[in-house]
Amino acid sequence: MNNNHLIDVKIGLLLWKTSNLWQSKLRNVLEEYNLTLNEFIILETLFMSQDEGIAQIYISKSSGVNVSVISTVIKVLQKKSLIKRKSDLDSRKKIIELNENGSILIKKILPFINEVENNIFMKLGKDEINFVNSMKLILGKKIRIKAEKK
Repeated sequence: MNNNHLIDVKIGLLLWKTSNLWQSKLRNVLEEYNLTLNEFIILETLFMSQDEGIAQIYISKSSGVNVSVISTVIKVLQKKSLIKRKSDLDSRKKIIELNENGSILIKKILPFINEVENNIFMKLGKDEINFVNSMKLILGKKIRIKAEKK
């Protein structure tokens, strides 16, 4: 009998399994703070943004989360008193900002999330940049290759 399991030979299954591992580990951390992964991703995007407030479309482009999901999650984050939403000059465009509670929470959570991600991806070692670039290529994004210093 062949010892090659499908999970060992199918790139898509390996990618799916890796994504599931990452999501599971992050969800374990976020569960303590009563946050979903999508809620965290939106809070992190707002926290990392240099702008005072950003629109939902920017959050979507920056995080990869679908705009309709963002719209739903933003309402939940408002109810949890973690963000504020206000109208831009164009009243159809809503600007989203972290409020003080959201900022405190994300600063509290980020070190734990970073530790989990480091534990998962440090196994890549020097190949991390190649891994990231490979995923970007699959997604049709441009990659930047840095020259090694000698």
